[in-house]
Amino acid sequence: MNNSNNFFKKNGFSIALCSFIAIAIVASIYFSYNNFTNENKQLAKSEEEPYLEPVNKSDVKSYKETETLTESSTSIKQNENKQSLNETTTKKEETSTEPATESTTKATNNSTSAKQDDKVFSLFDDEQEMSWPVFGNIVSKFDMTTSVYDKTLDQYKVSDSICIAAPVGTDVKATAEGIVENIFVDDELGQTVSINHGNGWVSTYSQLEENVSVSVGDIVDEGQIIGKVSNPSKYGVALGSHLDFKVLKDDTPKDPTEVLTQQNE
Repeated sequence: MNNSNNFFKKNGFSIALCSFIAIAIVASIYFSYNNFTNENKQLAKSEEEPYLEPVNKSDVKSYKETETLTESSTSIKQNENKQSLNETTTKKEETSTEPATESTTKATNNSTSAKQDDKVFSLFDDEQEMSWPVFGNIVSKFDMTTSVYDKTLDQYKVSDSICIAAPVGTDVKATAEGIVENIFVDDELGQTVSINHGNGWVSTYSQLEENVSVSVGDIVDEGQIIGKVSNPSKYGVALGSHLDFKVLKDDTPKDPTEVLTQQNE
């Protein structure tokens, strides 16, 4: 017992010192580990969150200032759009009025041409001649004063047109420049195309195939194909296949042979 007491008396200081050192070492390791863990957490957090520059409060505008600037910017853009729209509208109006002004000027000056959809055709003059729509023999003559015998109807009647013999499928051509003013089907005349040549002159082409080559409003040139000869209607079957051709001057039938060129071949 005495020996044990003597041992602790002699070595007590050393044991206490060793214990203190051990505790210090453990504490140091513990704090170092905590610091390392906290640094890793902060590093991971900084990598996850984007870096945000500090806001300079002096640069931040109030809501009212922002709203005022937005309204001002919108107003400027609206004014620019209106100005641009007005300029576009003005250009369109100028463009659209140019043809009308030109047409009005021509009409005022009694010009010899007509204009539609940027296409021009020369108005037919009283001294001009028309070309033949088809070439062939005249199987029914024009006569508005005396009656002409109609083979199909077996009767005499006046005739306001001429009938020119032509095989089915023969091309029918416009006799002069003009604008297609009417396309219709008639029981007696069959498929018909009417062309206005200006100055009161109109030519009419009947006994055509159903699918004509022109439409109402088309401007055609002299010699342009407008359709083909068809089988005659029941009212003209006795004449064989032919073109029924009529010419009007101021709505009055005129003998086509007086207007057509003398050459028919």
